[in-house]
Amino acid sequence: MITFDQLIPLYRSIAFSDDGTEGRLTIRDHSVLETVRELDASERASEDAAIAFKDPVSLAQIGSSLDVSIGAPRSGLGQLALNLDALLASGRNRVQEPPRFYLIKDHFAYNDSPVIDGVHRYRTVLRFIHALKEAAAFLDPYQGEMLFLGPTRLAVPVNYRLADLQGVTPALVEEFEAFVFQKVHKDQKEAIASSTLVETCRATPEPDRFAHLLRNLREFVTKCYDSYRLFASEFSYEKIRSKAEEAIGDYASKIHRTFHDIQNQVLGIPVATVVVATQMKVAAECDVNFWANLAVALGATLFVVLLTFAVSNQIMTLSSIERDLTRQKTKLSSDYTVVSAEFLPLYGKLETRICMHSVALWGIGACCIAGVVLTWFIFAQLTTPKPWACF
Repeated sequence: MITFDQLIPLYRSIAFSDDGTEGRLTIRDHSVLETVRELDASERASEDAAIAFKDPVSLAQIGSSLDVSIGAPRSGLGQLALNLDALLASGRNRVQEPPRFYLIKDHFAYNDSPVIDGVHRYRTVLRFIHALKEAAAFLDPYQGEMLFLGPTRLAVPVNYRLADLQGVTPALVEEFEAFVFQKVHKDQKEAIASSTLVETCRATPEPDRFAHLLRNLREFVTKCYDSYRLFASEFSYEKIRSKAEEAIGDYASKIHRTFHDIQNQVLGIPVATVVVATQMKVAAECDVNFWANLAVALGATLFVVLLTFAVSNQIMTLSSIERDLTRQKTKLSSDYTVVSAEFLPLYGKLETRICMHSVALWGIGACCIAGVVLTWFIFAQLTTPKPWACF
């Protein structure tokens, strides 16, 4: 049994005619010589390889040459093609890469490395076809034809040549693969890709449709994404808008309450200031004025302590609201990427409002502390006896 990998060194050693049907084989090494003898000795191997020797093989040795005629090897063995366009003459090869092949003009075998540009683009197109199959209603891998259902039914024969592959890049194919293989709204994306292809190709004659698609692949992928954005916006916009507005209103109410709940206590600050400033008298001994000054100072201190607890509680509440707001923003950005940009500025305004309220509360706290310090300073200035001396 001859293998295609045994034939590849022979093909590399043949100076082929222009049509690839004849050539001059130069026996360059021992392995080529052994393969030549095996083909000459086995009729079955010769038929499988489709190589016939015009010169006596018995005289062959390393360095000698033989005239040969070359045909297509058995299909199960591998494929010999003049160039990539000849390989693509088969509809099946345009849909799936053959397991083994050799390109005469390019001196390239299926397992060679590095891969030549034409074969690299060919393999990239096969990836695109594999992704496009997700959107097709039917793909015939033997005839090389796809069927798409969109505004109308459209048959797209998978016909293309090497010249049609110049605009096909791995990055562009990866972009389309990400579109059709992503699980989110997968069915809708497949329908969008099918409809977009029908719109792109229906005005083109049937044999040229796939080549036209490849030449306009950038435009096709862009339209797929644009159509999906439109679908996603129409599908979820009202729902997202309702949820976002409800959440924003709820957060605004919570932020407002952080100040509203303590506004009565805050309004007491000016009153306390007036009381401290007007009710304290000069006390030279432990008399009524002394006890009045002490009561005012203790009352102001107690007021400040209670207000400080209230302010601290509201500051912690604002911090909790801010953390929850950040989580909601992250969820909105990840779950509704298409339309999240419209609502994120509203969340930004809420964050600004939280910042302003926090600054105000911290300012109130600072004023309270400064007030109680000032109260006891005034008490010390107006009251001569030490408080403990009067008990």
